[in-house]
Amino acid sequence: MAFAGAFEPVVRAAWATGLLTALLSAVLVARVLGMRRRLARAETRRQDVVARWRPILFEAIAGGSPHLPALPPEDEDAFLLLWVQLLDGIRGEPLERLARVGDALGAGALAAARLRREDALGHVLALRTLGYLGRAEDRAEVLRWLDDPRSYLSLAAARALVRIDPEGAPAELLPRLARRGDWPVPLFASVLGEASPPRVSERFAALCAALPGPALVRLLPLASIVDAHRVEPILAALLERADEPEVLAAALRQVRSPELLDAARRAARHASWSVRVQAAAALGRVGERADRELLAGLLRDAEWWVRYRAAQALAARPYGTSQEVLALAEASGDRYARDIVRQALAEVRS
Repeated sequence: MAFAGAFEPVVRAAWATGLLTALLSAVLVARVLGMRRRLARAETRRQDVVARWRPILFEAIAGGSPHLPALPPEDEDAFLLLWVQLLDGIRGEPLERLARVGDALGAGALAAARLRREDALGHVLALRTLGYLGRAEDRAEVLRWLDDPRSYLSLAAARALVRIDPEGAPAELLPRLARRGDWPVPLFASVLGEASPPRVSERFAALCAALPGPALVRLLPLASIVDAHRVEPILAALLERADEPEVLAAALRQVRSPELLDAARRAARHASWSVRVQAAAALGRVGERADRELLAGLLRDAEWWVRYRAAQALAARPYGTSQEVLALAEASGDRYARDIVRQALAEVRS
């Protein structure tokens, strides 16, 4: 009996632990079920908002003057999200008409209220809302978010700023783009594509003049939205003075003008294969018939990618008929050159 009594506290503790575990599990299950019910109710309400407002917004897009019912507070987020999603897919006058609907319903005040909350997703929705409203009085508020360390928020602010102030946005965005490594340059090319083209070109040229070559390389994808007359001197200077292979390769990647043909020809003889491969690609865009022999030499390059780009260049530019290009490869006496040219010609025909 004394032996059994010694284990009684242990048994009681085990029972207590089991009961506590069961109770906690029940509470957790109840919370999960409650959360699911709340999410289901929220989704049902969102669908109701979409069903009520989508026909009204489509009528406004089509040029009608629909009656705008009151917007209850509990429907505001769902409405703003629907409104922004529709605006993302339209341009021109339909966009302006739909923006006026949001303005009439007080979307600006709704956005301002969400910017005061501690809700990052609400901040993104608010900034997108202000951007589509396009009101000059919101510029200072949007500018405040442009330096937020969270890249998704600063990107939303950048998009909004371009829509609010297409003339002044390049002066604010381009210097920050040069400083912020977390801002993806190709994505900003699409953002700045909606800004004033002359202002983008002007600010891009001024910024490039002040940056060293390696830092400038990161911004070169913006060349696609900049006036060619502004880009050519920048690329020419890089191709003339830069020593780093990565800088030369990045500059060659942007070559689109015959004015830079001589630089591309020089680069085709560079010691680094990463430069030669981009030179071959550039000759495929701006080369002349006189460059056939230069490209034929690249067909025998030790690096496969150089041979491939040279073959693509010969197949794409007016370097002769398919038979002439193939004969050029045959004359090299290199089996790999013949094979790569046949492959490139087949790709052009397919």
